Amino acid sequence: MANFVYRITPYDPTPRDLAHCGGTAVPYDTREQVVAACVAAAAGFALDDGADQLVIDNPMPEGFFSFSTRLAWRGHGLAGLFPRDLSGYHDGAHVPLGTGLGLLRAMLLREGAWCRLHTESGFFLHVGERNDIYVGGTRPFAEAAARARRLGLFVESVEHSPYDTALDEADDQPAADGGFWTELHCLVAEHGGALLEERYVANAYRWHRLTSSSQISAVRKGLTPRGRLTVWPDLTEDIEAVRDAVLRSERLALLVEQAPDGSFSQVRVAEPWMGRTDASHLQIKAGPGCRAALIPLEPAERRPLLAGVLPDADGVVRARWRTNRTPADERRALLGSLRDGDVVTGTVASGLDDVGVHVHLDHEWGHGLGFLRVPEMSWEHFDSVDDVAPIGRRIRAEVLHVDWAWERVSLSVKALQPDPWRCFLDTHRAGDVVPGTVVKSVPFGVFVRLAPGVEGLVHVEEGDENPVHLTESAGLGPAGPERTVAVGDAVLVTLLDVDLESRRIRLSLDSRIDGTGPGPT
Repeated sequence: MANFVYRITPYDPTPRDLAHCGGTAVPYDTREQVVAACVAAAAGFALDDGADQLVIDNPMPEGFFSFSTRLAWRGHGLAGLFPRDLSGYHDGAHVPLGTGLGLLRAMLLREGAWCRLHTESGFFLHVGERNDIYVGGTRPFAEAAARARRLGLFVESVEHSPYDTALDEADDQPAADGGFWTELHCLVAEHGGALLEERYVANAYRWHRLTSSSQISAVRKGLTPRGRLTVWPDLTEDIEAVRDAVLRSERLALLVEQAPDGSFSQVRVAEPWMGRTDASHLQIKAGPGCRAALIPLEPAERRPLLAGVLPDADGVVRARWRTNRTPADERRALLGSLRDGDVVTGTVASGLDDVGVHVHLDHEWGHGLGFLRVPEMSWEHFDSVDDVAPIGRRIRAEVLHVDWAWERVSLSVKALQPDPWRCFLDTHRAGDVVPGTVVKSVPFGVFVRLAPGVEGLVHVEEGDENPVHLTESAGLGPAGPERTVAVGDAVLVTLLDVDLESRRIRLSLDSRIDGTGPGPT
């Protein structure tokens, strides 16, 4: 048990703004630089403890911080640290300090992977939800803490790490011992086959179709240490039955497929975002040698034929797979509580060019979940996103859509505001003469603002006897074959055609309101 525990963070732990140390900001411009400083600080603690090897505990390649499909595009941050098949990345594995620090870097960069790291003597490294590191051991680490502070990081003593193994909730599963394998042999002999799920790390699976005793023996030799094993009924060649099961399912599940060459693939299906009309289930491969099954993932839905945890070589089960809710679980619970049309509040956090802005929703787990696109910011025209949604602005918005694959909530501010087009057309019809203001010129005419959020076009058509020209001055020429207006001019226009569905109003220019132009023609 660690007697001394420290929390290391690049952010001021009190206001949680960009950290200041001795009156100066943390001296790093990029996230990579901040992470490098945190890794260097952790290395100092490890070296002061004398650690040259670390033990991996409760590893996962994804699913701690986020389940988003974006992670799969970037990889898990394990490339270069472990082989492609992730051999050597498992519970209880001993890795050099350098590899452990590489894992620490990947976790801080949120590249997917997560695990706890410790030594047999009690030293540990844990990565938390808010870019913080928890370090502990049996010594005070005064020099290492001072070095970390010189790197511009905040170091504070805490009672314990929130990821202390003593706080773990864990499933009590029996050992996959000799009795397990005897029963598996009987199941395969009785039913002709079975599907073995090998969860070699949390949220990662390998699949083995077993149809004979020799296959069972061969598979057993290659299993990952401390893995969790679950036995399911054999895959089926009745692909239509699997498709029907996907359609009926409303729970999170894995669609497991085996190709004719024996290779396996899996995809997470039956998520709420997929809906009952999603076509992805129709892509289940059918034909000679193709097999599939739908495997439940929700603990309450899992009723396997057999389950167990692989013991160590001495027969003792040392793996304690924690079942505590992760940050990703909490965010998914938040996403599941939201419905289209709900009203939420939050703070604009960052922008994405001219596409939109990310929003921190007002919830403990709402960090960065909201996304407000430019067209949903305002009914009125604006020149810059900073005019309507600058970073730091508080907003109130309606939920348009919950995207489970990207773990993002699409928002609309203007959905909570009266539609200016409907308001305008409630009191105006084609043929009305109304005042407006010239706001923009395009090659085919000029736009006139008729009301906040409502603009129409005075179109310049080929052969027009009275074309309209936009000038930089506000002068309006004499009545005649040519009329000139400038941005900002107040004008009178006639509503020629109104299309609410496409949000278009066609206008004809009558005159400048100051009376210096031609009257209606």
